[in-house]
Amino acid sequence: MSTSHGGPTFHHGVHPPENKHWTSGLSIERMPFVDELTLPLSQHIGAPAKAIVTVGQDVKRGEQIAAPGGFVSTSHHAPVTGRVVAIEPRLHPNGKMMQSIVIRTDPYSSQRLPEDPNANGDLTDAVKRVQQAGLVGLGGAAFPSHVKLSVPDGKHVDTIVINGCECEPFLTCDHRIMVERPEAVVRGTKILVELAGASRGVIGVELNKPDAIAALKSVSSTVVEIKGVQVKYPQGAEKMLIQSIFGKQVPAGGLPLDLHMVVNNVGTAASLADFFDRGLPLVERVVTVTGAGIARPRNLMVPLGTPVSAVLEYCGGLTDGARQ
Repeated sequence: MSTSHGGPTFHHGVHPPENKHWTSGLSIERMPFVDELTLPLSQHIGAPAKAIVTVGQDVKRGEQIAAPGGFVSTSHHAPVTGRVVAIEPRLHPNGKMMQSIVIRTDPYSSQRLPEDPNANGDLTDAVKRVQQAGLVGLGGAAFPSHVKLSVPDGKHVDTIVINGCECEPFLTCDHRIMVERPEAVVRGTKILVELAGASRGVIGVELNKPDAIAALKSVSSTVVEIKGVQVKYPQGAEKMLIQSIFGKQVPAGGLPLDLHMVVNNVGTAASLADFFDRGLPLVERVVTVTGAGIARPRNLMVPLGTPVSAVLEYCGGLTDGARQ
């Protein structure tokens, strides 16, 4: 572990241009609901979910529409109130045709996502409930969250590590979540600590996000520590983050669990808090749309299943330079 240049880090790494200036200061906006959403039954690592709705069925926003297809699989919920108009193969982001649920949005619905009045932070039967809520890692891999909560026999967790580095150039969605929703991030971290039987949580944030660090520290506690780390790529890779903060290396071919740690993303932590305290399933996420090729860069809360073309259109489309 190196501590030069103001904070701990791993050896080597690279320093690409950050290019975060377009959106780092822009608050999260809500993306308008589009006329039709396509929800692949394979949205995460593991087995595809299984549709439990039929064509022609009306669904409410937040209603379960697909059940887990195995242990490493999660439920899906309707991102909008509307009607199921198709269950058929549609083009998946992986380039293949994948079975999908297509929902046509009800233009007269308020699209309010109802909160569960009985949600009070109760962690009973948490693994099963997290799976039913459709919660997955929001850092990019979309690993089902309940699997990380299922600590194998003979293993134990001492530390929950929350990844707030966001070292990838251009991206600022995690940054804005930490700035705008620090209570949810810290609350979600505490929930993970309790569920895993750990003794502490540590949130690692790159030092180019001082506003995020300050926001998190303002609501942290003795259980949750905020740790600033150097700005470097790939600081956000979980093994690099562990080495930076703790000076320990995950064994080759191993997992953070081998060091009695579990790593989650800040967006995942906030979503866990939303579920246990408000009863909200995962039906949307924050994305960054940015770069010189975007007319109006933004951080957006986007319903799952929204076409990328609609997101780009809402951001003013591509600039002339992007077409060259």
